[in-house]
Amino acid sequence: MKKLILPLFLFASVSTMAQNAMLKNAAKGAVSLTDAENICFASDGTNVVLMAGDKTGLYAIDITDNKIANEKDNTLTAPIASFVTSKLNAAAGQAVSVVDMEVNPVSKAIYVLAKAGANKYLIRVESKGAKVSLVDLSSVNYSKLAWTGTFELNDMAYGNKTLYVTSGSFSLDGEIGWIAPPFTHNATVTKRSTTMFKSNWGNKYETAAPLEVIAFGNVGGKNRLMGVTTCAPGFSVDASTLSGSGLLSVTEDFNVNSGMSSKAVFMSHDKKEWLFDLHDNNLYRIGKKYLDGSQVTANKHNQNAAMLRDNMGKVVATLPADDMKLMSTTAVTSIAQYDNYRLMVLEAGATGALKMVQMSSENPPPFTSIGDVATAKLDMYPNPASQTVTINIPENSNSATLNIVAINGKVVMQRELNTRNTTLDISTLAKGMYVVNMILADGSMSSGKLTIK
Repeated sequence: MKKLILPLFLFASVSTMAQNAMLKNAAKGAVSLTDAENICFASDGTNVVLMAGDKTGLYAIDITDNKIANEKDNTLTAPIASFVTSKLNAAAGQAVSVVDMEVNPVSKAIYVLAKAGANKYLIRVESKGAKVSLVDLSSVNYSKLAWTGTFELNDMAYGNKTLYVTSGSFSLDGEIGWIAPPFTHNATVTKRSTTMFKSNWGNKYETAAPLEVIAFGNVGGKNRLMGVTTCAPGFSVDASTLSGSGLLSVTEDFNVNSGMSSKAVFMSHDKKEWLFDLHDNNLYRIGKKYLDGSQVTANKHNQNAAMLRDNMGKVVATLPADDMKLMSTTAVTSIAQYDNYRLMVLEAGATGALKMVQMSSENPPPFTSIGDVATAKLDMYPNPASQTVTINIPENSNSATLNIVAINGKVVMQRELNTRNTTLDISTLAKGMYVVNMILADGSMSSGKLTIK
């Protein structure tokens, strides 16, 4: 069996082949994931790279899996029972455990970072689970991104054409970094030191309190980084405040009350914004009220932050479901975002199933797949567009809700339309393909593909 674990560089050279547009001056060689603890994807809607990291820096890897045409075939339509034992162990040739899991936003193939002892494996799941194979990283195009000083990767999130990275530990001060594509080989990540308020650490700000788990999303019109820290104060930072000098003070905006968060995913559906927190093998949904910065305005942050779970680890009984809700009915090992409405969920244990789980109450959810809207009709022009696009409401309607969804399933723009013709500024959106959904007052919906050039 061909092992994935390889030397970090194996005759590495600058690649002269056709480049993935997410990379610049990429090298070609071997990349090892031996010390990687998490993965994420970065994409412009057409090109995609896998992000991983170790103590030496970050890697943007061209895994040559960017065919939108594969989306329907790869989308899981039925649970895969005993996923680890029946699929992953066979691919690795030995028993493995799951470290992290992500869905390729373009092809919708599932990628699993798995380990067995000191070995790590990157496994790709395609064709609705019928094809499971190791990803060969012995000769790939990649860009290595430098991090000045000691680097202890905690988590990564991609959004608003930016990769966000957090570093730190109990013995290493927290830092947050960011870098935009194309990812240039040997470029240095811009970063800033952080200090986090921890009510569980004596009600004070601590520099050795890194932002362990992060997700990116747009809440109330502002791009934000949000997540949960150890034991378990949560935060939501306005991304526009990251640039600057000195310590970035991060407030405690809510508290999940003890335990550890292993992954967070932001989703926007049902006309609301949510943070999904995989916490102690339970999946929780945290509402907009704790994500939009209003807790700071109302002085309900830091030592006054709301506890979302009681001392027994149960959701506080008096909280409405829009504030905090337990979403899982069985123990969960890992989650990955499929689109803005559905999560890939891996149940715990040897017999745990991998399944697609709908998180929204909308039935069916709005179109989020480029393939799904092949026959749907929406009156908009010009298309392709670059600066603006005009949307027309049907003559028998006076208003509508419109959202524009990126290929990774995230809503990148949402507007209430109250005139027959509305022109939207799309100049800040990345080039690529999008799904545009218009939901009328009677609940009917039309959708269409929009190409931004």
